[in-house]
Amino acid sequence: MKSAETFRIVNANNLANLDLTDSIAPDALEIHAMIRDSLPLVAQTFFESYAADAQLRRHLSESALRKIEAETARYIEQKLANFSAGEWIATATDCVRHASKHGFPVQAVLTAVSRSNEKIAELVCDRCWDDRPRCQRLLQAINRLSSMDIGIMSNVLAQDLAESQRAERQRYGSLFEQRIVGEIDGASKLGESLREQAKDASAATRGMLGKASEVAAAAEQSALAMREAARTSAGLIRAIEDARTEVEGAADVAQRAARQSGDAVTMSATLSEHAKSIESILGLIRDIAGQTNLLALNATIEAARAGDAGRGFAVVAQEVKSLANQTARATDEIAGKIADIQMSTRQSVETNERIRDTVGEVQASAERIRHAMDAQAQTVTMITAAVDETALAADSMSTTISAIRQDTEVVASEIDQLERGFKSVEDKLASLRHASSDFGRQVA
Repeated sequence: MKSAETFRIVNANNLANLDLTDSIAPDALEIHAMIRDSLPLVAQTFFESYAADAQLRRHLSESALRKIEAETARYIEQKLANFSAGEWIATATDCVRHASKHGFPVQAVLTAVSRSNEKIAELVCDRCWDDRPRCQRLLQAINRLSSMDIGIMSNVLAQDLAESQRAERQRYGSLFEQRIVGEIDGASKLGESLREQAKDASAATRGMLGKASEVAAAAEQSALAMREAARTSAGLIRAIEDARTEVEGAADVAQRAARQSGDAVTMSATLSEHAKSIESILGLIRDIAGQTNLLALNATIEAARAGDAGRGFAVVAQEVKSLANQTARATDEIAGKIADIQMSTRQSVETNERIRDTVGEVQASAERIRHAMDAQAQTVTMITAAVDETALAADSMSTTISAIRQDTEVVASEIDQLERGFKSVEDKLASLRHASSDFGRQVA
């Protein structure tokens, strides 16, 4: 507050109230005239008291101290010599505010004023003690001046304190409004963002709910398909077992056929040997027939020589020759038959050997097929077990997904409630923002 404004307020509140008889100004002027030569002593009393109580010498320079001392003397001069002008009030106000500004105890100023007034009263008593009425009147004026000093300074302090408090309240109110409203706006924006996120999360959750339903249905269908595949695999295992049994039977038949083919080869070889033996016998018969034919020829020749005596012998010789020729032809036919038998026997042996080899290959193939079917049976068994486990897993997954779907429905419901909660929070924050603004204005 400026000194002129302070003077206006203090003059209106104090001078008019304290100087009801308009006698202070003349009394002050009379006191000034009485102790003018001792005013430096009064100023020194004020300064020494103020400097000691406020410890000015520890905080201020010598030039600053001299300036305060000069202001003190001017203050006392103005108050006594020109009371009605009120300039002393501005000086007193500046003194109090100087002390308050630099952190000096204001009580030290008030104490210095009281001691300076006491010094004035002491000087007045010394100089007009014999004139009791005058002395009493001037002492009363000094008391009223002291009261005015204290009142003016207290009023300035109260006004400054009120102004400081008002400014502090305004500052805190503005700071409160800035921070609180800023935080509320930030929280409101965050709440709006969270509400939008909750809305997106709700949509995503409901989309996930639909996907979970689809996955649950697919898992259930997969479990049904797995169980059907398990039943099919079990049937396949039985079919493989039946086929393996048939293959084992075929292998046994092939083994018997191989043995029989071997026996046939052996018998064909034996038959060929017998045919060779017959061939040698036929050769012997052929030789005998040739010799018989030769003997018959010789007998015919001898019978011809004997004439009629040898005619009967010639007939016999002719018959023997005919028999020998028949025997030779029969032997040749038998030899041809034997040759055919030998050729057929060789072909039979070769065929039986091929049959034996083929049967052996069939037997080996049947054995390989049996081993392959064993491996397939084991593989299908493992596949069946895996399919069973997969079916169980699919059932479990279907159950789990169903539970997840139920939980997702709960989460979706909670997110919807959360979205409504964020909207309610935004409304509350808006109300709080208006209330904070009103509070900040009221505090200021």
